[in-house]
Amino acid sequence: MAGLASAAVLAMGIPAEAKQGTWNVPVSGCKVKQQVQLQGSPAHDHMRWYTTGGSKGCEAWIKDWKDGSTKGTYLLTNNDSHYSKWYYNGPGHKMQVCVNNSSGQMDCGPTN
Repeated sequence: MAGLASAAVLAMGIPAEAKQGTWNVPVSGCKVKQQVQLQGSPAHDHMRWYTTGGSKGCEAWIKDWKDGSTKGTYLLTNNDSHYSKWYYNGPGHKMQVCVNNSSGQMDCGPTN
């Protein structure tokens, strides 16, 4: 029993691993995705947004909850593909991609 309790305490002390992957940001008329990848050495999360097209009139940005700043803000003026640069999203940062359409509907991807 003591071994199980120790294992549970140790497990609670290990921080959750950040999620890497790609998610749709669900805003009508916008096809913007949030992407998180490990980059660098030592590897840390980096985040960007991208669209492969079909998002004319949409605005995309990354919200950094660490300091309330926005990064990579861009108004998509055509239906071409577009990518923001990668932004450091390692320890101490909580970020998410947000999108606004021309009708004012806004939503954000998962916080990472």
